[in-house]
Amino acid sequence: MRKILLSLSLLTLTLQASAQTQIGNSNFEAWQNVGSSTEEPTNWNSFKTASGDGALILFYGSTTLGRSPQKRPGSTGTYSARIWSKNPIASIIANGNMTCGRINMGSSTVTDLSNHNHTVTSDANFSENFTDTPDSLVVWLKFKPTNTTQNDSARVSAVIHTNVAFKDPNDVGNANTIATAIKNINYTNGGWRRVSIPFNYVGNVANSAFIIVTFTTNKTPGGGSDKDSLLMDDMELVYVPKASFTSTTTSICPGGNVTFTSTSTNYPTGYSWNFGDGSPASTTQNPVHQYTNPGTYTAVLTVTNQWGSTNSTPVTITVNNPQDATFSYAQPTYCSNAANPTPTVVDAGTFSSTAGLSINATTGIINLAASTAGTYTVTNTTSGACPDTKTTSITINAAANSAFNYPSNTICITDGNQTPTTAEAGTFSSTAGLVFVSATTGVIDVANSTPGTYTITYSVPGSGSCPSSSTVNVTLTANPDATFTYAQGAYCINGTNPNPVFGAGASGGVFSSNLAGMSINSNSGAIDLSASVAGSYIVTNTIAAVGSCLASTEDFTVIINALPNVTLGTFQQICEYNPSFTLTGGAPAGGTYSGTGVSAGSFNPATAGLGTKTITYLYTDATTTCSNTATNTIVVDACLAVEDNQIATISVYPNPTDGKLTLSNVTGNTSFKVVSVSGQVVLDGVVSNTANTIDLSSFENGIYVLQLTQEQALQTIRIVKN
Repeated sequence: MRKILLSLSLLTLTLQASAQTQIGNSNFEAWQNVGSSTEEPTNWNSFKTASGDGALILFYGSTTLGRSPQKRPGSTGTYSARIWSKNPIASIIANGNMTCGRINMGSSTVTDLSNHNHTVTSDANFSENFTDTPDSLVVWLKFKPTNTTQNDSARVSAVIHTNVAFKDPNDVGNANTIATAIKNINYTNGGWRRVSIPFNYVGNVANSAFIIVTFTTNKTPGGGSDKDSLLMDDMELVYVPKASFTSTTTSICPGGNVTFTSTSTNYPTGYSWNFGDGSPASTTQNPVHQYTNPGTYTAVLTVTNQWGSTNSTPVTITVNNPQDATFSYAQPTYCSNAANPTPTVVDAGTFSSTAGLSINATTGIINLAASTAGTYTVTNTTSGACPDTKTTSITINAAANSAFNYPSNTICITDGNQTPTTAEAGTFSSTAGLVFVSATTGVIDVANSTPGTYTITYSVPGSGSCPSSSTVNVTLTANPDATFTYAQGAYCINGTNPNPVFGAGASGGVFSSNLAGMSINSNSGAIDLSASVAGSYIVTNTIAAVGSCLASTEDFTVIINALPNVTLGTFQQICEYNPSFTLTGGAPAGGTYSGTGVSAGSFNPATAGLGTKTITYLYTDATTTCSNTATNTIVVDACLAVEDNQIATISVYPNPTDGKLTLSNVTGNTSFKVVSVSGQVVLDGVVSNTANTIDLSSFENGIYVLQLTQEQALQTIRIVKN
């Protein structure tokens, strides 16, 4: 039985040394009752402190466990623990057994399940509280079986389990098992062997409560031989550190900092950070690193524990390319009447400005005319992972005001000189023929000017660097002349839209129609024929009186003719071998036919070929000369039945015939049709082997097609009637 105070003290010392949970007295240096029959290592139990049948305990419990001065190589300790088997009676072998739990002896039958090691959860002498997650168990062993030829094996077992009275080996693998580290040990050839046994986790580690470790001289209860010996020294639970960490971000801009925070478990004692960008590694637990260049980097944390075990984990850090909002305009200063400037941009973003500037937020184009004169700060702000903002200054100067006007743009030569209204001082000029009293005042010398239309330009230099000029068209006339015509007096409604024609000195005013059905442009006089209603219209051109110039009004009659109503009747399906025939059915009569296979008003099936053919009928009204068309289709068929099936050959005679046809080889009822060359069915009926004649006596001489149909089969025969 172990001493609780000593066990806790040793465990505390172990934890302080390694910062990881270990089994108390796992180096087997501390012993109780040394030299007596109850000698046991502190924290460990054997048959000497077993529960169960007292007689069995007394019988088996002595001299199966003892302290040994044999030590594993390199040990700094003094002792090891030794267990051995014994043969107390007959062929029964009592295996050497040591555990941090308690042995229960329930039967002299060694394989009975009442013989086991178990955790006594309510007694700290026979249980080992445990909630950690070691990766492996390492122990030094020296196993010497009495019979080295029968492949006997010792057994090491460690089971982490839930808060239950766990039995080893009975409960190993059941629902209460969290992890196991079990290994069978063969003969070590008289020397020590370092054995590493990995833990296999099968349950939820959050439910871990205890661990039970057992050493036995044989893997099988009752196995082995008398005096099989197993020495144990320096057992240790090994924890491989688990590297993990968080980062404040995985996507940054150049020059940005990333804070890495280690969340590693299993007691790491050392940290090494490789940031992936060629910079020196950091050994700080939670470093802050600055990335300067765009690219994709793999940052790796490697953690190390006190035994030198390492574990690494990576993360990808993306350093995004920075955006460049740099932009510029061709010049820093613009006149308000200049062409709107477009910026040159590296990376386009959203453009904005101080108040008063009219700017397109997407393109950065400045609307100079809509802006107020002044100096502005224009900003381009990009978006994305690494946005940027740049500014530039733009100055807009107001352009000179060159607006001007005369009392009227149509001036009669009897009106006298004309004086313009202006806003700022400037200079007037004109196309040849117009004379100014003064180029500074812009007063027109009407008497000395030649009648005509002139473009007058007014140029104002302005007080700054933004001159301006404006133009006005002025007409000098003796009196307005509204005389006009159209090229024709009548038009078809689908014709080309006509414009008025003016004689010398005449001009357009306001155009109108006497009826609402005409669509006419009041400014240009152009007539939209397709949008008008057919009829006769009077078009009027009105030029209002200006000053002493009298008003002028002229009319012209325009007739808009509707298109003739043209139709084309339907056509019968015809056979490819039918002869050419004259096309009919177009109305009104007197038009022309066109289409594939059409020539001089006739349709030739052979020329047209198989398929659906479009026939067009064109008719022109002789009175209005307006034309219209109508279309329909003719189907040219090979005149074969479905899938070109043929009736078993029927003979027809005589052919040519003067009237009566006789059919031979007719089987069953067979339908017939007699078709003229124009595609018209002139006779139909049924023939059989008893009623096998067809009478064509009443038909005109010529060529006919006889179509014989029996179920889905068809036979076609060309018939000549004389």
